[in-house]
Amino acid sequence: MKAQRKTFWWRGVKLFYLLCAGILVLSSCQKDGGQKIFNDALELVEDKKYDEAIQNFITLTKAFPNDALVDDSLFWIANIYEHYLKNPKQGIRFYRSLNKKFTQSEYYYQSMIGLARVYTSLDNSEKRKAVRIYQRLKRLELPKQEKAKNQYQLASLLFNLKQFDRSRAELKSLILEYKDTEYTAKAFHLIGFSYYVEGKKQLAKITFREADQKFEYSRASLASAIGLADIYEEEDQLSAAIKVYKSILRRLEQKEVFFQLAQDRIAKLQSRLKKTNNG
Repeated sequence: MKAQRKTFWWRGVKLFYLLCAGILVLSSCQKDGGQKIFNDALELVEDKKYDEAIQNFITLTKAFPNDALVDDSLFWIANIYEHYLKNPKQGIRFYRSLNKKFTQSEYYYQSMIGLARVYTSLDNSEKRKAVRIYQRLKRLELPKQEKAKNQYQLASLLFNLKQFDRSRAELKSLILEYKDTEYTAKAFHLIGFSYYVEGKKQLAKITFREADQKFEYSRASLASAIGLADIYEEEDQLSAAIKVYKSILRRLEQKEVFFQLAQDRIAKLQSRLKKTNNG
C-alpha cells in the first residue's frame, strides 16, 4: 500500500513539473511568436508593403492579445493608415482602439495627438472633436514646450473654425504661461492675423508692432513684421511699409529666398512712392 502511494506521489510530482515546463514553453513560444510577427511586419513596412504589414500587426493583436507588443502594433497600424494609405477613417479607428484599451501605454499620448491630427484634417464637425482632445490634453503633465505646442494647435483650430474670441483667449493664455517657448511669437502673429481677418486692421497693426518690439525685431517676429508691412501697403503708407521691409532684410541671410523677395518688394514700393510724390 505504501509503495502504491509513493508511486502515485511521484506521478503527481512529475505531472506538476511537466505542467510547469509546458507553461514556460508556451509562454516562451507566445513571446517569440509575437516578436517574430512584429519584426516581419516592420520589414514589410520598410518594403512599402503596407497592407501586408497591417495584416501582420492585426494577426499579432488577435493571436497574442496579452503580448507587450499589442499597443505597439495598434500604433503602427494607425500610423500606416494615416500617413501612408491616407485612410483617415481607419486611422481614427486604431488610434481610438489604442487610447481606450491602453491608457497606461507609452503610446497613449501620441495616439491622442494622432487622433487630434486626423480630426483636424477633416471637416468642421471633426475639427470640433480635435478641439475637445486638445482641451483634455491641457490637463496632462507635460513639458512646457509640449503644452505650449498643444495650446497653439487648439488656438489654431478655433481660428480655422472662425471662433476668433476663443482662439485669442487661448493665445493670450499661452503668451502668459509659456513666454519662453517658440510658440509665443507665433501666438502674437495669430492674434494679429485674427484681427486682420475680422477687418480690425488697427488692432492687427498694434498686435504686429507689439510682437516686433517684444522680440526686438528678430527672426522670431518675422511673420508679424510681414503682416505689418502688408497692412501699411494696403493703407498706402508706403514709407512705413518700406521701413518694415528693410528691418526684415536685417533678419535674413542673402541666400534665403525671402531675402530676394523682400528686396523686390522694397524696389516696387519705392517706385510707387516716387510716382506718388511726382504726381
